[in-house]
Amino acid sequence: MLSLSPVVKTEKNKLTSDSVFLAMLEINIPGVAETVRIVNNTEDITWNSILWQRFPFEIQEVSESANAETAQFQIKVANVNNVIGQYIREYDVYLKTNGFAPLTLSLYIVNSKDLENTTPVLVQNLTLSTQSVNQLEVTFTVSARDLYRARTPLNRMFPNLCRFKFKGTKCLYSGEETTCDKTLARCRELDNSDRYGGFPTIGNKGVTV
Repeated sequence: MLSLSPVVKTEKNKLTSDSVFLAMLEINIPGVAETVRIVNNTEDITWNSILWQRFPFEIQEVSESANAETAQFQIKVANVNNVIGQYIREYDVYLKTNGFAPLTLSLYIVNSKDLENTTPVLVQNLTLSTQSVNQLEVTFTVSARDLYRARTPLNRMFPNLCRFKFKGTKCLYSGEETTCDKTLARCRELDNSDRYGGFPTIGNKGVTV
C-alpha cells in the first residue's frame, strides 16, 4: 500500500505539476565499506538526512510466472566510470575469501516536493538472484519478498542487539568508524544511542512479535 502524505496527494491531484516521483536504490554490498545510495535523477538529493547521488538506472517490467514462482525483474544500473562494476568485483573477492553473504537492495520512491518527509511513498526490500557486469551496466535480477519463505513472526526484539543496518537509513551513523557489533554499549561509544534499535527494557529472553 502506498503511503501518500498530504503534500504528495496535493501534487498528484494537480492538473499540472513540476514535481516528480524519484526512484532511489540502497545497495549493501558485503566487502564494500560504504553503502551505495543512488537516485535516478539529474541531480543529487538529500533525503532522510542522507545524500543520494545521481546515477542512471532502469527498472524493467516484472516477469510473469505460470508455476507459482516468485516473479522476478531486473534493475540495470549504468556502470559509469566502472564504479558499480568495481564494487561487484570486490564482492566476488569477498565471497571467495569469507563465504556467502547476501547482497541486499532496497527500492524507495519519494516525491521531489516532499523530501522533508522521511516516510517514502513506497519502499520495497528486494531479494537478489543474480548479478552480471559489462562495460555499460550492471544488471541485478531481483524479486520482491517471497511470502512462502517469509519469516513469521516478522519482528524479533532483543534487549542487547540492534536490529538496524549499520550506517543504514534507520541507524544514520555517519562517522568514520566502519564496524559495529550492534550492542547498546557500542552505540553509546559512537554517540548514536538515540538511534539504537534494540529494546533494553524487555528482559533478557527477548520478544517475538
